[in-house]
Amino acid sequence: MQRSYDLGRELLKWLAVFTMTIDHVGAALYPDYLLFRYIGRLSFPLFAYLLILGLENTRNVRNYFIRLFLFAWISQIPFYLAFGMQPWEHLNIFFTLSVGLVFIYYFEKKNFLFFIPLLASAVFPFDYGIYGISTVGCFYFLRRNRELGVFLFLLLNLLFLLSLSFQFLALGALPFILLHNDGRISFKRVGMKSNYPLWKKYSFYLYYPLHLLLLYFLK
Repeated sequence: MQRSYDLGRELLKWLAVFTMTIDHVGAALYPDYLLFRYIGRLSFPLFAYLLILGLENTRNVRNYFIRLFLFAWISQIPFYLAFGMQPWEHLNIFFTLSVGLVFIYYFEKKNFLFFIPLLASAVFPFDYGIYGISTVGCFYFLRRNRELGVFLFLLLNLLFLLSLSFQFLALGALPFILLHNDGRISFKRVGMKSNYPLWKKYSFYLYYPLHLLLLYFLK
């Protein structure tokens, strides 16, 4: 079997990982240097957009959700250790992405259950909360209507301008996302599915808890 690999998508993934790492280094080790946090604002929109791409390409939504949710639980201990929190004071980004996936899944099916993830994000301490779930929704619309998606993402960041401080810098990720969405960096190659290394598929999933543990030990 042959499978096409979107190298532009891989580029966005590594950019998201890089900016996330900078953000976490600043939060855990250099909290007084806000430049780390400013750069890190680019990471979540990229991951939200990648989640939508993953949903479009996955053959099994249930397995996709299980992977995200499993690593949410695996990552929670490294997460609260790295940032000096209580165990369930704040839930890591995998929880946000898991709930965001459920939100889009039911929304696409026009099932009223899509309200449940929104309500959950207002009750449980997910990273980015309802802003995070709404960001996932913005990029779902962007994949279907470029202008509408951009408008919704701009509006969302305007609405949260005061409550989320410098989160409006997340708009800096929009040019990279649009370059991919418009096909300018969405170049592909074809390879054998059997040759696609398993470690590459799970590299980000594993990187997240491992880099948090490293930050904890460094701190």
